[in-house]
Amino acid sequence: MISLYECVQEIKKTTGWSQERIGTETGLALSTINRIFRVVGYKGNETSNKLLKKLYQEVVQSPFPLYLEKLFDQYDEWREQLSKRMFAERVGMLEPLLQRHQSIGNNSLEACRVCWLLGHFYFDRAFFLKQDSTKSAMVALEWYQKAFEILQQCNDNQLLVQQYKVQQCIVSTKFNLYEPRTRANNGEIQRWLSEIGYIELVEQVLKEDSWNWMVARNGLVAASVLKDFEKCLFFWQAMIRVSKKFENLSFVPSLGLPAINDDPDLVWFVNQLRERSI
Repeated sequence: MISLYECVQEIKKTTGWSQERIGTETGLALSTINRIFRVVGYKGNETSNKLLKKLYQEVVQSPFPLYLEKLFDQYDEWREQLSKRMFAERVGMLEPLLQRHQSIGNNSLEACRVCWLLGHFYFDRAFFLKQDSTKSAMVALEWYQKAFEILQQCNDNQLLVQQYKVQQCIVSTKFNLYEPRTRANNGEIQRWLSEIGYIELVEQVLKEDSWNWMVARNGLVAASVLKDFEKCLFFWQAMIRVSKKFENLSFVPSLGLPAINDDPDLVWFVNQLRERSI
């Protein structure tokens, strides 16, 4: 689910509105809007989340059909609010309908979004519900890859961010198939990351969305696994330009995301920083 920080940045990108205007449109205090822009990982309260996400839906146009965007939102709510048993039941009921969706088999953006959601179903079966983890993860990869290929065939620069987001789903699925402390030196992952051109896509997205520290952090992870110190510095510095707090390797940006010092995928980068600073 999109964070408040992403919400305000996407609203600003789409409309060009100032913080004051965003505050006026939502009814939130300027101090709250400023904090969301400034404080990495700021979660806000229920009111700020509701009002900002409402404005986001009104002004940030998705390239995908509205009914599918609402279905994605519904899916996120199920995952957050329902028990695992009820969540699994809802997914089980919805999946056959999507499998038989009229768009499946064509190269439309509608088909892309359906495949993307089916990928989420199997990703969560693998790593959230722990149901046939390896098999479910492989099916998730197939659906995500179909969604990614459709976007590539569109050959539309305006869909660059969407391409990155689907490819990030693929990378996350692939990474989760391995134990965290084994990925940093895994030759198969290193070859695979090089082959899919992941770092190049991350760099393109950062040119468009320099504010997106999470994209930069994902690039940092890939560069560290590939043992490319120059690229590591590029992505780390991109994070620091967003917030000086990232200079501190022990800084924890948000719940569920470790500090750079504590991330097993970033061991090589951290060690290189220490060695080169001596």
